[in-house]
Amino acid sequence: MAGFAPQQLVQQVKLAYAQKEVTVTFATTDGSRVIKAKPDCDCTAVRVEGSRLIAEVDTSTFDTPVEKTIAVTTSDGQRSILTMRFDVPQAVIISSPALVWERGSAPSPQEFRIRLPKGSPVRSLRSADLSGDDFDYQARTITPGCEYAVTVTPKSTARRCLNRLVLKMDGPDPRYTQRILYLRVK
Repeated sequence: MAGFAPQQLVQQVKLAYAQKEVTVTFATTDGSRVIKAKPDCDCTAVRVEGSRLIAEVDTSTFDTPVEKTIAVTTSDGQRSILTMRFDVPQAVIISSPALVWERGSAPSPQEFRIRLPKGSPVRSLRSADLSGDDFDYQARTITPGCEYAVTVTPKSTARRCLNRLVLKMDGPDPRYTQRILYLRVK
């Protein structure tokens, strides 16, 4: 096969917390030259060195796993899509992105669990703030610096509503200092 071997088309890249950049190298298997390369995102800059393509990726905004691609044409006329899959470690693990109640159901309490894994750049949950006034909530610390819970109860389930719960956290990296969770009566 000319161009890139199938195992070269996708590269897994494991990032560290707060890693701001990474270099990924792709190479053709038959020595054909890379003549054109177009990344799908402004966060990726490419450099061609004959049969090698070097991608320099700004990962400073990645806070969840993400995939980036580069469209490539080689001197033998082959077109390929090169994929970089970035494995971003979770700095904050939340039990669910949303809590949902059925309209007309009992307005029973539900809970978000927030965990900070070992090594996380997030030091603590600083606050939980609600947008809207359709819910009551209470944040509590289970284990300081490790685990928190926010219990939420709708004031009524008689009508549909959607509110946001904004978690603010302490840490040096702005990527991880805020999370938005959703509260919904549907």
